[in-house]
Amino acid sequence: MTDWDDIEWVVWRLEVRDPQQLAGEESDLDERTQETMTELAASLGCVYEHCVDTDTYPDGTPYYAWWVRLPAAEHARHGTDGLPHALGPLRQQYLTTQLPDGLKWEITPDREYTVDHAGSAALRAAYDDLIAPFERALIPLRRDGADALDPRAKVWKWEENLLVGTFDLWLCDDPDRPHTWIVVTVGLWTEPQLFNEEPAASLGHFDFTPHHPLLFLPRPPAPATFTARAESGSFPGKSTSRTKAADAIGTAHQWTANDPHVLAERVARDLKLLWPHLTGPERS
Repeated sequence: MTDWDDIEWVVWRLEVRDPQQLAGEESDLDERTQETMTELAASLGCVYEHCVDTDTYPDGTPYYAWWVRLPAAEHARHGTDGLPHALGPLRQQYLTTQLPDGLKWEITPDREYTVDHAGSAALRAAYDDLIAPFERALIPLRRDGADALDPRAKVWKWEENLLVGTFDLWLCDDPDRPHTWIVVTVGLWTEPQLFNEEPAASLGHFDFTPHHPLLFLPRPPAPATFTARAESGSFPGKSTSRTKAADAIGTAHQWTANDPHVLAERVARDLKLLWPHLTGPERS
């Protein structure tokens, strides 16, 4: 992608390679720079996304990278070096102070993240009547640090005339599966046979299990039935018919309704019955 005229936000990647590991084996750059990068980016009208500080290239060269989202106006306002002015304070006045001298920088627009964000924004806008009631109903229930994770609308399948995605809201720790979140997914109830025209007919279940809540762009014409799903425990993977643990138990809860407000209220009510700690004070 070279033409960004129709993109409201452009994600830029600021990367530095450290072949000699001058920053140390455990640089902690992600945690160390998060607060300042978030505040500094916001003061420049931008949004700090995240940092990677433990990855390497295939040849073993370590690198550190930061992603910052710029509005179209800031993306277009650049200097003679072709870089947006807003990136100057982030790199020259801050990030360089957190790194050893002599490292090589590479700063470029990130096409994948830019397109991903544009798809997510389009999904949110198209399904605001479904997403907004669920956020109002479920965000107050979140526990165990889930409130630090933004609900996510994401496109997973890109076809020429069809986008397929999901909306996911992290709720709490899964009491039946360590180190796993309970995630509530919201979307349209779909029957594969309803899609009898290209390109959807060729996509089957879009690599999701049958009746998984999905969002489509363009949005199918009304009327529609909406659905929400939450899972707990372990289920067999795609390539097997048996879970790894012999004593594993998995439960799935799914709701449907034609009115998203009614659906959101019912899901919130049932979740509090299924996991009563969602109604109590947040645990430290």
